[in-house]
Amino acid sequence: MTPRTSTTGSSRRAAAVGLVAVTLTVGAAGLSDALTTDDRPSAGAAAGDGAAGTDAPATADTLAAAEEYTQERADAFWGADYVLEDAFALAELWDVDVLEAKARAGQMLLDGQPVPIAPGSSLDLTDPETVAQLELVAFWDAGYTSDDGAALAALWDVDVTEAKATAGRMLREGQPLPIGPSGTPVP
Repeated sequence: MTPRTSTTGSSRRAAAVGLVAVTLTVGAAGLSDALTTDDRPSAGAAAGDGAAGTDAPATADTLAAAEEYTQERADAFWGADYVLEDAFALAELWDVDVLEAKARAGQMLLDGQPVPIAPGSSLDLTDPETVAQLELVAFWDAGYTSDDGAALAALWDVDVTEAKATAGRMLREGQPLPIGPSGTPVP
């Protein structure tokens, strides 16, 4: 078996695939909505609830939001340790789609302005699945590999999944592991 030297473990690939799938789904839903919506203001805008109505067709709004989402803004958003749940919370707060929320937050970060939601604050830390995912991310981001997980499992006499979870929990709590990472930590 060839040792993996990449810091991108299968959990990162799964997260990336999930992110792409969510982004495509949200984008397709927005495009579908834009194609089936005429240019009349929404009922909320007519009722004066603070929603902004425009004279431009919805397709122009959708295209403008897509143009606002640049790589620089995306890098600023993700680089500040925001998670997808934060993007959904911002979208709800601002009453925009997720793509526009990430673009706005990214631009705010680039401009040195505060974003109304702190990075990671939308995560439900009482949910065992969320906590388990965070532990695995900590394991991979620290530069540990599958081979490191197997070595820890043998050392602790547990299965590999439990070893990775325990190691991730220890890393999140600032505790040292008995072996160093064989990969490169994520900066």
